[in-house]
Amino acid sequence: MMMQWKEDLLKEARERALEEVKALTVYGQDNPYERILEKANPEDDSWMEQYGFPVTELEREMMRFWFRVPKEKLEAMGNVIAEAFLHGFISQSRDRRDRRRVRFFYQTGQEALAKETVCALKEKGLLPVITKPKGLSGKSRKQEVHLSDEGLFEMECAAYGEAMRCFEKELKDTCGMIGIDQFGEEASYGASSQGEGSPSEKERELSARLSAAKAGQEAEWIRPSEISFCKVAFPNMLVGDRFEQIFQDFYDLNMQQPEAFERYQQALIGGLDTCEYVEMKGFGGNETDLRIHLGELSNPEKETKFLNCGGDLNIPYGEVFTTPRLGGTAGRLHVEEICLKGIFYHGLKIDFKDGRVTDANCLEGKKHVVENLLYPHENITMGEFAVGTNTRAYALAEKYGIGPRMPILLYEKMGPHIAIGDPCFARSEEAPIYNMYDQKEMVCRANEVTERSCEKERVYYEKHIDITLPYHQVEYLRGIRPDGSMLYFIRKGRFVLEGTEGLNEGFSWFKERNEEK
Repeated sequence: MMMQWKEDLLKEARERALEEVKALTVYGQDNPYERILEKANPEDDSWMEQYGFPVTELEREMMRFWFRVPKEKLEAMGNVIAEAFLHGFISQSRDRRDRRRVRFFYQTGQEALAKETVCALKEKGLLPVITKPKGLSGKSRKQEVHLSDEGLFEMECAAYGEAMRCFEKELKDTCGMIGIDQFGEEASYGASSQGEGSPSEKERELSARLSAAKAGQEAEWIRPSEISFCKVAFPNMLVGDRFEQIFQDFYDLNMQQPEAFERYQQALIGGLDTCEYVEMKGFGGNETDLRIHLGELSNPEKETKFLNCGGDLNIPYGEVFTTPRLGGTAGRLHVEEICLKGIFYHGLKIDFKDGRVTDANCLEGKKHVVENLLYPHENITMGEFAVGTNTRAYALAEKYGIGPRMPILLYEKMGPHIAIGDPCFARSEEAPIYNMYDQKEMVCRANEVTERSCEKERVYYEKHIDITLPYHQVEYLRGIRPDGSMLYFIRKGRFVLEGTEGLNEGFSWFKERNEEK
């Protein structure tokens, strides 16, 4: 007979898992956060007490600001978000079928926009599943479960699997996720996220494994190759004294139509498809010197190496990206300063050999990088190579001096970048995907590690972290063709390939706005 204390632990794990999965499937009046949104108004903020957690005065002030935004602007942005989500099924070559549930994430203080987005989703026949909002800093209020041994880990995994089977019908009705994020908080300069009272090394390891196990279990019910998503971010009042001006500029950026830029990006892809590998070199004292090998095309008339990303999955536009080959990919990426998941890195240097991290350091110390960026994998692979094309986002970051505060959702669009961890197509490598403008299949969806996913090996890191080299740090980005000839895409931070010059629009926009001042 199972000991009573084990029975109690198992009961607690089952209750916790059922609550967690239910919160990701329930909608309408059975969803407590939808009931809160219905009551949300700026005249009486007592409804915010129903969240069940402390709400700061700054969050209340953000709420009142959002409600002062003209209703027509809120409606327009809500509709853009809903349309972008649905367009993701087109751009990603996916079939929504009759699925209707959409997980919806927002931040405390953004209720005015959340209400309009929910309304737009319902008008399009979707069922928003509203989740517990995050706080002003963007940090989750979710209570973490600390596991101290393998027995507890197995118990939590089993409980989560049981809970998902209980909600099989609801999970299979889920067609994607929408997230409204925010930024503005000053980046942390701490040497390490670990301190007194922090989980032990064993607890961190088991927690990472539990997250991976949950992701794998959920992927069996909600297949990544069959869903869409949409993410967008707005500044909050922590961004500084010019908040309202910054907010307006980023609102306009998020409303910008992407089609013209997608055409320029298609020209960029046309050039990249002819290259065997690309070389990225840093400007001035920047030590970036990377060679990134690209996949091969067996039929260039019908296949492409890169996907053309506009303004649907990630608002605003845009980037082109691929899964690089690990073999032969080597060199150093050096970024002067960057904020990743709320942690600041100064002088970040990452070395690669055959597509794997061999060394990483920054001015805050090697331990800072290992514990906050790489953990629990020191020899993690390069999962993505991409070229961010949104020069207007870059111009805004420079204009207001807020580069380190920008979320990676925006920062990844501000120059060529790589990602460490899983490719973008993790757990969906088998699903064909086509570029909209030439109907070519994007075939570079897996690398030498994830190609083994069908063998049921543990091939995923459950981590994908984009690291951008912003335009002003780029000496050149060039491709090398099989015959040894070179093709330049970026020189001195400017797009130079014929047909892509229009991507430099943001630089001229920045200059014109400064002249107006």
